[in-house]
Amino acid sequence: MRPLYAFLFFLAGTIMLMLLYRNELLLFGLMSACALACLHMDKWKNAKRFLAAMLIGGTCENIAVMIGGWHYSFSHYLYAPLWLPVGWGMAYIFLCDMVPKKAEGRYKFRMGKDEAIGLFLSLGGIFLAFSGSFLTSYYHFDEMGVLIGFIGVTVGLFIIGFYRLSDIKAGLVAASLGTGMESLCIIAGNWHYMSAVFRTPMWLPLCWFNAFLIMRRIIER
Repeated sequence: MRPLYAFLFFLAGTIMLMLLYRNELLLFGLMSACALACLHMDKWKNAKRFLAAMLIGGTCENIAVMIGGWHYSFSHYLYAPLWLPVGWGMAYIFLCDMVPKKAEGRYKFRMGKDEAIGLFLSLGGIFLAFSGSFLTSYYHFDEMGVLIGFIGVTVGLFIIGFYRLSDIKAGLVAASLGTGMESLCIIAGNWHYMSAVFRTPMWLPLCWFNAFLIMRRIIER
């Protein structure tokens, strides 16, 4: 999908979340139909990536809501709304299409050492995703502390080579669009954070920055 189309679909999804969140089943049905249509447009080449992002994002967020980090206004079946995993799956696909990975930037694994590195990246990414969700929601009352923690983790992951400098652009796109989408949905009343001075937590851009890059490490191997 072309970057412009991906951006427009991301924007349309944001508007849908702002207007229809009061009807959980309707929003779930519409988002699922849109997801199937988008996957069909790309000849289903993104189906596995979509399912992986849906599973990882949906599970992490249900854990965070269960612990009490933030709260959805209309969620009647699980801790987070039914449409949320679908939203994560499509957000990941759209962000990937907006900032496609260059061929030389991909990890190509052979048997042996490179395969072990690939496994390390995937397992490390899974650990970071779930531990990050748990710690962020558990310490949500300390907004500044969580922000400092995200700064330290982000810098540390660059230092050890888990992130590359070429990842910065993708991370910044995810941070800006993700934070913008969430801010609009917070204003609309879809969800709210329990402890945020400005309603949108100061750590949220770094959360999106890391969430997207970590998910890409897990999936794109």
